Amino acid sequence: MDREMIAPCGMNCTLCMARQRNKKKCGGCNGDDGTKPQHCRKCSIKNCGTLRLSASGLCDECGKKCRRLRDLDKRYRANYGMSMLENLDNIKKNGMKSFLESEEKKWNCKSCGALLCVHNPVCTRCGTEWR
Repeated sequence: MDREMIAPCGMNCTLCMARQRNKKKCGGCNGDDGTKPQHCRKCSIKNCGTLRLSASGLCDECGKKCRRLRDLDKRYRANYGMSMLENLDNIKKNGMKSFLESEEKKWNCKSCGALLCVHNPVCTRCGTEWR
């Protein structure tokens, strides 16, 4: 997994259905706007003025977790079993390299080894339910 695929909010864009689709594959939040869905281009988290001043480009440097980030985290925990805030904490405590290594293990299908999609409860290669 690639550091450039970690969005400012802590989302691993590699796991997103927009990134994994076959046509017009999204380049992730840190990639070119031309391939991003409209809601991603207009994301208030990605376009945050405070974020632009951070050295890491991640929301973990900000002293306050904005409402948008908290709401996004709540929705992803409830719907997809993934927490952006936990991801950011993991990166802060253990470093990006360790986080990427743990993501690699966590998001591979136990049955066939394919990369899972956070938005899909079954493996797109073998159909195994993972969530």
